[in-house]
Amino acid sequence: MKRLLKIKATWTPIWMVAFLMLCMISIYLPVFGGPSQRLTNFPLIIVDEDTGTSSFTTAKEIGDSLIQTQNGHTFYWRIVANKQMALKELKDNQAYGALIIPSNYSQGLTELHNALMLGKTEGQAVQIEILLNEGGGQSTTMIATNALKMVANAATTNVSQHLQRELIKKDIRVHPKMASLVENPIQFKMKNVLGLPENSNKGMTPFMLILITSISGLMGVNMVSAYVKNIVASLRSKDHLLSNSKVLITELILGVFLAAIVAFILQIAVFIFFGSSHTTSIWLIFLFTFLCCMTMYFQFKLIGLFLGRWGILVMFPINIMGIFSSGGAVPITTLPFVHRFFSTILPTRYMVDGMRTLLYYGGKLQAGLGHALIVLTVFFIVFLSVCLLVAYHTYRKELA
Repeated sequence: MKRLLKIKATWTPIWMVAFLMLCMISIYLPVFGGPSQRLTNFPLIIVDEDTGTSSFTTAKEIGDSLIQTQNGHTFYWRIVANKQMALKELKDNQAYGALIIPSNYSQGLTELHNALMLGKTEGQAVQIEILLNEGGGQSTTMIATNALKMVANAATTNVSQHLQRELIKKDIRVHPKMASLVENPIQFKMKNVLGLPENSNKGMTPFMLILITSISGLMGVNMVSAYVKNIVASLRSKDHLLSNSKVLITELILGVFLAAIVAFILQIAVFIFFGSSHTTSIWLIFLFTFLCCMTMYFQFKLIGLFLGRWGILVMFPINIMGIFSSGGAVPITTLPFVHRFFSTILPTRYMVDGMRTLLYYGGKLQAGLGHALIVLTVFFIVFLSVCLLVAYHTYRKELA
């Protein structure tokens, strides 16, 4: 045993696993960086339909304040003309939420103010609306909800303080029925614009599908390679010689079959067995999943061809980085710069975008599917082409 422990190769699995775990923790922890972590251009919409004037905080002042103080730092606020345009933006996955200030906003505040000053017993709070794009996932929806609620609460607090000061100054007693309106002169209602059913898994189904395809690609490459090599070694011991180029082509073909089987099983498990919701045909989702599985398989195969047995040291960190920078579990706008950089150069982010569009946005190209298909097709063609070039180069060497 002592002799075995003195051999350096014996310790290789130990430091390899330690290195991989270090990579994993280095990638994992910054994603959940705590309260000091800042958003970056988180897209939200404000619609100002207000046509009146008021002595209180106006709708225009609310919009101007948001844009001046937060644009380019935390949230990316965009003004659109009306509620219909905001709905279209949300349903096309161009923003995560919208604050709708109605046309009677100023008029409603003025009427409430007059009712309180005259000691009336009846009045109405001003209603504003918060629209949410719930297809972005639980974390995204929570951030959008909190941000828009904060704006609405700030507006109602400002108006409430103004009313209270004026009532005290004029020594006006408010009827008990009106007291709640002094505290909450502006109220809001919230609406999920996609109307996703309960079995949407809180918007996490796209991420889980891509997580499985990514892991399947990593495991598939290594297992297919190991088993094929063992079988080839057994055949060669029986004088059945197989060239390295044929072995490589066999592994590539098996990768295509593996991708098809994984994609097929995922459709059955997710949409038939668990009944997850989707807005497009399962066959379209299957084809996209198949493309994703092949892209991941050939990506990891390419790494293995160039790095050999050391390829796992690169495959594993790339797989982990791709998963955490995909925007599936945590919005990309909340990620550290390193993760956002890798999200643009790894295919996983585009896989999540495309799958999310197919499941929640009706498969509309402008909602993210078009860009995802272009990028993934380029990735797939590049990965497959390089693998085939290596196989052809190996074949030419065998002929020489």
